[in-house]
Amino acid sequence: MKKTARYLIPIVILLVLAAFFQFAMIGYRFLSVCFVGAAALIFCYMLLRLLSARHKKAAAALRGFLNVCVVLGFLAVFVTEGYVVAERINARPGETEERYAVVLGAGVNGTVPSRALRVRLETALKFARENPDAVLVLSGGQGAGEDISEAQCMFTWLTGQGVDAARLILEDQSTSTEENLTFSRRKLTELGAEQKNVTVITGGYHIARARLMAADLGYPSTTARAAYSGYPVLELNYYLREVPAIWWYLLRR
Repeated sequence: MKKTARYLIPIVILLVLAAFFQFAMIGYRFLSVCFVGAAALIFCYMLLRLLSARHKKAAAALRGFLNVCVVLGFLAVFVTEGYVVAERINARPGETEERYAVVLGAGVNGTVPSRALRVRLETALKFARENPDAVLVLSGGQGAGEDISEAQCMFTWLTGQGVDAARLILEDQSTSTEENLTFSRRKLTELGAEQKNVTVITGGYHIARARLMAADLGYPSTTARAAYSGYPVLELNYYLREVPAIWWYLLRR
């Protein structure tokens, strides 16, 4: 019992944290997944400790394999997060006046922008005011729990802040980041701007994947404006979530 107690205590703590972020917090689901994953990893080491009592060599071999997997996993996370953070740090306005922007959608609560979408809209509003002749493509379809499309929600909010509706192009069919950029590029082509630099406005954690996709989709060049939620733990959740998202995109590229 003493051998397993030092494993069971952190497992219980991690599972309690996972339940807290899953059921008591909104928007922190990936942190919950991370806590469950950490608990599962500790449980594996506990099983190997128990196995070593009767099958010492087999347990040692499995532990070695697990250690290699853990090290490679942490290395992949470290490198990927480095890339994500570097893209966020390098996000800045272009050297010349910016003429076109794509604002990537996020969740809508009924007809009201979620916190994630609100900060993107605030960033888009600042962009629109700094570049009074720029055209903004508002990209996002209608998902579960949304009474209107994300594009329509953004349009309503920005026009309510005084942005001329003639400067706003709605793209309301997309359901993913890749579709956001694909369908928005079609809108830019209709405007005759397919060979122009485009500013991508999205969450700071999202810039790396968005710009990677944009390059693959044929955007000639992109700069970025980063939105920040104002909640460090929520940002941590988003940044961690980008690791599997980027690898999933690279693997099916």
